This record gives sequence, structure tokens and C-alpha cells, in this order.
Amino acid sequence: MIHEVLNVIIRVLLVLATSFLFGIVFLAYLRIRSKKMLFILIGFGIFFVHALIYIPELFVEDFRLVLTENLHLLIHLIALIFIALGMFKD
Repeated sequence: MIHEVLNVIIRVLLVLATSFLFGIVFLAYLRIRSKKMLFILIGFGIFFVHALIYIPELFVEDFRLVLTENLHLLIHLIALIFIALGMFKD
């Protein structure tokens, strides 16, 4: 029981942290409006959407997205590539 509660708390806190970072990058993009910030924003947006998709499975037992570990790694790799493109642009 404690393990499930701890899992929910950690996942929700990670989603909040990801949304906080996405919000900061989004506000920076609105202020700067460059392709560099756009790539970084897309990368953090992918992380944010990926985190949001997995919140319902914590609360609804029937809701399960079956993604392999390799697909999770591919999603993270794509997000990191966008962030790296943004950092190395210029």
C-alpha cells in the first residue's frame, strides 16, 4: 500500500516539476522568439506531454498504455535531440 502511494506522489511531483520547467521555457520563448528557443520548447513539450499521458493510469486501473521500455527511451531521445538542436543552434 505504501509503495503505491509513494509511486503516485513521486509521479505527480515529477509531472509538476516538468510542467514548471516547460512553463519557464515557454515564457522564455515568448520573450525571445527565436528558432533556438523553439527547439528547446519542443523538447520540453515532448517531455511534458509524455508525463501527462501517464497520469491517468495512476488513478484508473483500466487505463493502461502499453509502451515498451524502448519506446519510452525513443520518446526521451527525440526530446533530448530537440533540446540539443536548440542548444547547439548558432
